[in-house]
Amino acid sequence: MIYSITFSIISSMRRERISTTVDRDRLLACRRLLGTSDSKLFDRALAVLLNELEGDRERQALDLMPYHEDSDLAWEAPAAPSLPYNGEVPQDVQRLAQERRQRTGM
Repeated sequence: MIYSITFSIISSMRRERISTTVDRDRLLACRRLLGTSDSKLFDRALAVLLNELEGDRERQALDLMPYHEDSDLAWEAPAAPSLPYNGEVPQDVQRLAQERRQRTGM
């Protein structure tokens, strides 16, 4: 058997040709709102879908093993000064701030 694989590489991305049917009204609305090619529209939709799916998996993982139940992550934070901080700003912090202002022209 001989297989033929057709693909192209654009901007260092391997491209795959797809053929499908979709909701016409939704496709036309997306074309109108985004004013871009179908390939860019689908790339954007796939990126959004992928982010959503990864987020779902992260939430599922947290449901299975919450941070507060993980012995490696469950620790008490050291006490910090109450806010707002009304103490004096240390000299080295003031000097560093002055140096940064001078570098940025502020």
